[in-house]
Amino acid sequence: MIFTSKRRPRSGLQSPMPVPSAPTPEHAGEQSAVATAGVGLPIAGGTLVDEPKDLDAISVTARWLILTTDISRTFSRALLPEAFEVPERPSIAVWIVEPLSADSDEVGVPQGRLFAGLSCSCLLPGEQDESAFTSELLVGAPIVDEDRNPFALPELPQAELSLVNGVGGMGFSIPPVDGVGQGLVGRVELSESASEQVQLTPDWLACQSWRTDLVAPVGVASGGGSGDFVHTQWDVTRLSPIVTGSAVVDCAEFGSHAYDLSSADSIDARYGFARVAIVGRQQGA
Repeated sequence: MIFTSKRRPRSGLQSPMPVPSAPTPEHAGEQSAVATAGVGLPIAGGTLVDEPKDLDAISVTARWLILTTDISRTFSRALLPEAFEVPERPSIAVWIVEPLSADSDEVGVPQGRLFAGLSCSCLLPGEQDESAFTSELLVGAPIVDEDRNPFALPELPQAELSLVNGVGGMGFSIPPVDGVGQGLVGRVELSESASEQVQLTPDWLACQSWRTDLVAPVGVASGGGSGDFVHTQWDVTRLSPIVTGSAVVDCAEFGSHAYDLSSADSIDARYGFARVAIVGRQQGA
C-alpha cells in the first residue's frame, strides 16, 4: 500500500501523484487541545454532521507526530521509484496521526492509527519544487513495482501508536501489533514554546488505499479472499500551534529486523492537533 501526501504551505510541497496513504483509528476521544512534543493533529472536533452517520461527511479530531532526519543520497535513491529524482539534501520523515474523537471507529479506517507512513523528499521529473513520496511501511509491505521493490526494505508488520506525555518531553512507542520485536521506542525533548501559529487552511490532502483483510483487528478473521480495496481522500486541517523539539530513538525493531539509529543525524520532531475529514471515498479495485 502506498500513499502520497500533499502539503500546501511552506516550501510548496506537492504530491507526485494522487496515490494513497494509510489510515487507522482507535482511541475514543476527548476534545482537548493540549500540545506536547512531536507532530500532531486535531483538537476540538467531532463530526461535521451530527446525524445520519454519513461516512463521507465525518470528521475526527486527532493528534500527530512527525519525526524528520537527513539521509544519504544513496539511501534516498533506494527508497524512491526510478521516476523520482533525489534532491540535493534528501530527508526522510516518519509520521503518525492518532484519532482522539469517538467518531473514529465509525469512519471505518484500519485499526490502530489513522495514518502512519514514511515519506522521502523527492523531485518530480522536470520540476524544481520538492515533493513528498510516502510509502505505507508501518502498516504492511512496501509496494512492488512489477519485479522490483522500489524501497529495497523488508516488510514491516502493522503497528499501533502510543504517545505518553511526560515532564519536559514526551515518550513515543510504536509496538508491533503481532508482538514480535520492540517496535519503535524513543522520546522527544520539547522546546519551551510553540513555534508556528495556528493555521486553519488544510495542511495536507492525503489519498489512501487499504485492503480490508490486511487491517482487520487482531483476532478477527478476514473471511478469506483478498479483501476489498477502500480508497479514501482526507482533508487534514491543523487546529493548534506546532510544538517542536528534538527526538531520540532508543530502538527500532520490527519482527526479525532491527535498525541501529544511534548514529543517525539529529531527528527533528513536531507535534500538534488537527481535524481530519473524509472528502471522498470509493470501494472497489
